[in-house]
Amino acid sequence: MEKHPATFELEKKSTIKKLELPIPTNPVIMAALRALYAGGPRNHWLPDSSGRPYYRYDARDGRVTLFFKPPPDFGSRFNLSKAIYYTPRPAFIYSGSLRAAVQGMSVETADVFLILMARIAKLRDPARDIARISLDEIAQFRGVNLRHGSAQKLHDDFKKEILRLADLCLTMTWRDYAGGGSVTYGKQIPDRLLDIVDIEYKQGQETWTALRFRCGQALSHFLNPDGLRWIGYYSRSLLALNPYHEAFTKKLGTYWTMVGVIAGKKGRPARATPNTILDFCGEEIHWRNPGYTVDAFFKGLDRLAEIGVISDADITEPPSRIKGYFKKWLEIPITVTLSDKIWSIREKSTGISHHGQKSPKEQGRPQITAVPMPRCAGDLIDNPRLIRQFRTDYYLHQDELAHALDISRQTLSNYERGLRILPEDKAIKILQIWQRKAKAD
Repeated sequence: MEKHPATFELEKKSTIKKLELPIPTNPVIMAALRALYAGGPRNHWLPDSSGRPYYRYDARDGRVTLFFKPPPDFGSRFNLSKAIYYTPRPAFIYSGSLRAAVQGMSVETADVFLILMARIAKLRDPARDIARISLDEIAQFRGVNLRHGSAQKLHDDFKKEILRLADLCLTMTWRDYAGGGSVTYGKQIPDRLLDIVDIEYKQGQETWTALRFRCGQALSHFLNPDGLRWIGYYSRSLLALNPYHEAFTKKLGTYWTMVGVIAGKKGRPARATPNTILDFCGEEIHWRNPGYTVDAFFKGLDRLAEIGVISDADITEPPSRIKGYFKKWLEIPITVTLSDKIWSIREKSTGISHHGQKSPKEQGRPQITAVPMPRCAGDLIDNPRLIRQFRTDYYLHQDELAHALDISRQTLSNYERGLRILPEDKAIKILQIWQRKAKAD
């Protein structure tokens, strides 16, 4: 008996084995991520003359402006009374519901967007073909099964994020690299970021819900064969981070994945100042307590190394955390080397990257490529950067090792970066921990 066509695209469950998702890196995706990160309760979207919010991304080669174009039921999606549409000032009502949509954005909105883009990137013709995904698959990619004890609550949360993305429109003017002029999308008729439709299939007592979607025309402009060279592999371990307690780490990891792919494929590490990164992440600088912002970077980079997104990071500690020194620190570039599995160009048939190295095995955590253990404590004192490599190889968070040494995280950070001389007793203790870890592994 032949299956109903819908059953091929409305699978209730699927087995997702890949540890990374292919994500295109292009200006529209960068602009969309900036806009999504700039939303939330303290959003950085600007109001137009009618009070309707928009977000504008200006780059060297053009401009992308994102905004919401409300459908007829837009207000009811945000708990506004339907009777409100009969008031004589619909523009005012719409602007209020639009602001509610922006304020409801979160890191999870960006997570769902990245998951959908991963499906588009795998299509034979990403600029034209239609992708499919179920809510359960989105949950699997995010690494969650329940929310507040309910699968339905989880699905409802994802539906809200998908509705937000479905209503997101844009206009774009960008340089035409081939002809030397410029191309504008959506000047008179706004273009949708993503064209999304939901599908529900019922059979007996069972109901499956899934999505069919494709990219908008502005986004498809960058999904030609040349643009698709810039595909990075977004780590599922990054998606699985808690969007509430580790939001900055998620944003930081997304930034380095996006810019690091291009840098890595050009044979160099990624570099950016904290100011540039904070602007992408939509985060405000903590001027009252600069150490809060500094610590957020150190902890975020440490966590990214722990989950295998980055292999190395060069970040300096400000000489002092008072405002004057902190301002200078915000303009000192951080250098990051992405893990090979994130940026390497892969051959589908062999799993070999173009620079001749095998891709990491698809397993629950990154492979250990441990550096040789120091022969004595003196080696650690002479080369304190080995401490960070040790932590990375054995998945030790900086806080964990600092606790074991009975020192603060900041003190350990200073030791690792050579800002303070590592005492012999601490070096001996680190070496002992290293020996125990190596023996257990």
